[in-house]
Amino acid sequence: MSIVLLLTELQAARRAGPLQSLTPVQLRLHEHVVSIVPEGMKLWGHAWLRFGDVDVRCTVLVRRWTSDAVGVEVPVDDEKLQCWIWQGACDRLEQRTDAWV
Repeated sequence: MSIVLLLTELQAARRAGPLQSLTPVQLRLHEHVVSIVPEGMKLWGHAWLRFGDVDVRCTVLVRRWTSDAVGVEVPVDDEKLQCWIWQGACDRLEQRTDAWV
């Protein structure tokens, strides 16, 4: 699958509604340690995101995590969108392009 197809799929999903994120109640950040990726370091993941009622799997930049959740960033249409997702919805990638098959 090419990057052009992935971007088109991501852009189409975005039109279905706003990027969904875990709620504060689900995150319980006041109870969990939050680890933050150091500045200048890139940590990539292959994650399920939800826009409105549409699910899409895409390459994301991991920004932070807890024992239960991952805070990710994804570029769409010249914007960097951020959300929290469950850890099980994100697989770590060694290289950004590892999921581009």
